[in-house]
Amino acid sequence: MAGITYATTLLITAICCCLVTAASAYNILVLSPITTPSHTNVLKPLVMALADQRGHSVTYWNGLKPPSAFNSSTSGNLRVLHSSPSDLVDINSDHGIRFSHRNSPFRLFFDIPQRMATYCTAVFNDPIFHRLMMNGTDNQERYDLLVIEGVFNDCALLLAKALDLPFVYFNCMSPTPWLLDAVGSPLALDHFPHPGFSYTDQMSLWQRTVNALSGVMIVYFHRWVVMPTVDRVAANILGHNLTPVWDIEDRYLSLLMTNSHFSINYQFPMLPAVVQIGGLYCAPPKPLPEELESFVNASGDDGFILVSFGSIFKGSQVPDGIRLLFLSTFARLSQRVIFKWEDQPGENVSIPSNVKLLSWMPQQDLLGHPKIRLFINHGGLNSKQEAVYHGVPFIALPLFADQPINAQKAQDDGYAIRLDWDNLTEEILYDAIQRILTDPRYALRMKEISALSRDEMTSPLDRAVYWIEYVIRHQGAPHLRSASRQLSLHQRGFIDVMLVVVSIAFLVAYVTICICRRALLLLLALAARKQHDTQHVTGSAKKVD
Repeated sequence: MAGITYATTLLITAICCCLVTAASAYNILVLSPITTPSHTNVLKPLVMALADQRGHSVTYWNGLKPPSAFNSSTSGNLRVLHSSPSDLVDINSDHGIRFSHRNSPFRLFFDIPQRMATYCTAVFNDPIFHRLMMNGTDNQERYDLLVIEGVFNDCALLLAKALDLPFVYFNCMSPTPWLLDAVGSPLALDHFPHPGFSYTDQMSLWQRTVNALSGVMIVYFHRWVVMPTVDRVAANILGHNLTPVWDIEDRYLSLLMTNSHFSINYQFPMLPAVVQIGGLYCAPPKPLPEELESFVNASGDDGFILVSFGSIFKGSQVPDGIRLLFLSTFARLSQRVIFKWEDQPGENVSIPSNVKLLSWMPQQDLLGHPKIRLFINHGGLNSKQEAVYHGVPFIALPLFADQPINAQKAQDDGYAIRLDWDNLTEEILYDAIQRILTDPRYALRMKEISALSRDEMTSPLDRAVYWIEYVIRHQGAPHLRSASRQLSLHQRGFIDVMLVVVSIAFLVAYVTICICRRALLLLLALAARKQHDTQHVTGSAKKVD
């Protein structure tokens, strides 16, 4: 009888646990229609953790062909949406970033409205978008929260309005000025350089002036030019009488998650509604494929060098002359080199025996290999975080966006060397490689920074999961909304207050000057009158005499 009672108790307990888990499970929609392979890699661990570890029902719209890694979800709680064939796949596979763009950051910036029009046209014509919009009108499926990738996905904001849901921005880069402005966080342009320049956090007067003016310009350009572009495309495709996306963002935005970390990025003041989750996707290395393991093991004590320029900009877009420069430099090394090279080398290209060309590589697994000695990259934030996590010093050749400032910060902190594409020669590259390989200060400094980045109370992934659930539990967490969101930039920067103070100071000075002038004139008049009276009295006395 006792055995039956004990078994019954266990059964009831198990059922209660299942009911509690089911009751606390949420329905989350993750929107990433405009993305890149590297940004997908950042989002993937979060999506998998929400579905498999926390038991939430997750619907994930990714504009790329779903990576095979999503097939490893074992809970059955993950549903990946993908339209095939789709214009989104073509757009996300090639964003049109070319080698020539490295010298024209403002050209890329002012091209954003045209890019946004192209992106939104593809998104608004995608069947998945219309299916999700129908959920809002027909109430077919009720979600608890939207998670929207924060770069170039303004067109997805219409779904927040249609579904009447709060949303979280998941930014896969360092925080941009317009995202900080959207959440009401201080821009801190006096010491926080925005990604458009390679300034440090200790700027001269001229640099602070340029950083402040350009930062404010970026915010208002996004608000007055980019967002109206989204509204215009939406009106042309979906019809009129739509809520402007800026109003949607202001009403439904609950939280900003940013892929940054104070150990490797410049510090900036944060509101509670800003959460840093830098390094979320970094993980211990897995065993390499047998052929690749054999290649790196054959390097002996010299080890190997990894070369990759990211997923947006492909190594195949580097001019042939520069790629040949790399190969001739690598031929002089005793280390083996794994070079991400997407196309087939030409017939006249001689590949050194110590170099292996790969169109794709397990980058984190290679960076975590004990024989890795150096990483040559483009200064992308993800590559920088992976290098720091695995403790590998690197050489950065930045191209665009936040890459120059990432590279500059790493060089200033002493664990990397920044090189310039325009001044690159075989000797400069060879010298930089030898400095990293032979000077132990780079490896020691990288070890220190790596320890700093890992020393946290909670992991970035656990932090991201917690705050997503927090926003859901508290119905969008309206208490996190700062009153600064109701203020314009000139009000947050005390420009209006300073104008009032200066105006009052001028008024006081003017009144003081007027009073002093009147007093002086009065004194002069009295003195003149006194002198006149004295002369009059003296003249009268002489007449009496």
